[in-house]
Amino acid sequence: MIDKDGIERPDKLDENVLEIKNTTRKVKFDGTYSFKPRNIFFRMWAAFFRALAICFFNPFMVFKYKMKTFSSIDTKNFRHKAFVMTCNHVHMLDDVSIGTNLFCWRKIYFTTLQQNIQRPMIGFFLRSLGGIPIPATSISGMKKFNADLSELLKKKKPILYNPEGSLWPYYREIRPFKRGAFQTAVKNDVPVVPMVVLFKRQQKKNGKFVYNMNFAICNPIFADKTLPDEKSQSEKMMKQAYDVTKRVAEEWYAIQDCGFGDEKIKRTLRPKKDLFFEDDHWIVVGKSKTPEKKVKKIKAVQNA
Repeated sequence: MIDKDGIERPDKLDENVLEIKNTTRKVKFDGTYSFKPRNIFFRMWAAFFRALAICFFNPFMVFKYKMKTFSSIDTKNFRHKAFVMTCNHVHMLDDVSIGTNLFCWRKIYFTTLQQNIQRPMIGFFLRSLGGIPIPATSISGMKKFNADLSELLKKKKPILYNPEGSLWPYYREIRPFKRGAFQTAVKNDVPVVPMVVLFKRQQKKNGKFVYNMNFAICNPIFADKTLPDEKSQSEKMMKQAYDVTKRVAEEWYAIQDCGFGDEKIKRTLRPKKDLFFEDDHWIVVGKSKTPEKKVKKIKAVQNA
C-alpha cells in the first residue's frame, strides 16, 4: 500500500519494511538461552559499552535529529520502580535512543526480533545495550523469555516493547497493538508507560527529507483489578495505551506545521515556549498575557 506521504508500505500492518539480512550468528533461543544476561564479564562489557553510547551516541542523535522530549510525568519518580514501556516503532534507533537518552540514568531492556540478535556484531551490540530477543519458533524459549522478563521486573528493571510488532520508518499513523507488552505488565503487576515518537521534516534541495525526532512520555496506565482475569485486564490496558498513543500523534501533526503538507494549522511551535505537553494533551500557548486566555488545550482534533 501507499501511505499518505507517498511511501510504499507492506499490505500487512505488522510486516517489516526493511529486510533483515545476514542472520548468520548461530544462537538457539530455546529454554537454555539466557534472555537476562548473567555472565559477569558480559555485564561489565555492557555497562562500559552503554557508557560509551551515552557519551558519544546521544550527542550524535541530538545533533542529527534535533531530539526533544516532552513528558506528562516526572521521570525521576520512576527511578526505582519497575514498569513496562510501549512505543511506536518508526525509527531504527528509537529503542536505543530511549534507553541511552531519555532514561540514561538507568538501564532499559527492550524486546526485539530474534533475527536482529542473530546478525553478526550488530546483534552483540544490541544485546550489550539491553536488547532481548523474542523467540519466534520455540515454546520452551517463550516460557524462558517470560520467566526472565518477570525476573527483570522483580529487580525493578524497566522493559520496552514495540507493540506494533514491526518497524515502519517515519510512519505517522499508529498501527494496531499486539497484546504481549500488556500481558507482561498484568502478570507482573506493573504499570504501562506509553511513549510516542513524532517527527518534523524539511525538504532539502536534492528532494530528500531531513527528519527531526520528538518523544512524548504519557501518564502510566494501571491494570483494572475489577476485571475477572488477566486477559480482560491486558486487553483493556492495550486499548487505553493505543487510544492515548493515537490521540497524541494525531494532535501533534494537526496543531502545527510539521513539514508534511496536510497540517490543519500552518504554524511552527517552539517547545517550552509555544508548545507544552501536559496530562497527555498538547498545550499551545497563545499570544494573550491574560492567564485565563493564555493556555488553549487542543482536544477533539479528530473532529476538527
